[in-house]
Amino acid sequence: MDEVLSSALRDAVFGRLDYLDRLAEEGDQHSKAALADSEIVRLTGAFRALLADHEPDEHGRCRSCAATPWRRRARCTVWKAAYRDLVGDTVQRTAAPGRHSLRPPRPAVT
Repeated sequence: MDEVLSSALRDAVFGRLDYLDRLAEEGDQHSKAALADSEIVRLTGAFRALLADHEPDEHGRCRSCAATPWRRRARCTVWKAAYRDLVGDTVQRTAAPGRHSLRPPRPAVT
């Protein structure tokens, strides 16, 4: 029964997202304005709730993703996706020093 419920929830969420995409792409200006008025607050609220579920603990580990036995310290994929989709590459990246940054580049293979 859990699989059926899970599938129904997934289908409903993706169906709603597909509807919003279609309306944003194909709707007239009035529909788009109504969409912005009603949906942006709902979507940002949902995004904030998702990020709150993935808030790092005192050791910098995601509380949801770190439930694995080895509790990796890798950055949470939810936060990486949020940064990529909401902020993008507007901040210039700098290479953090590490063991691989000290290694000389490999010669090009011809």
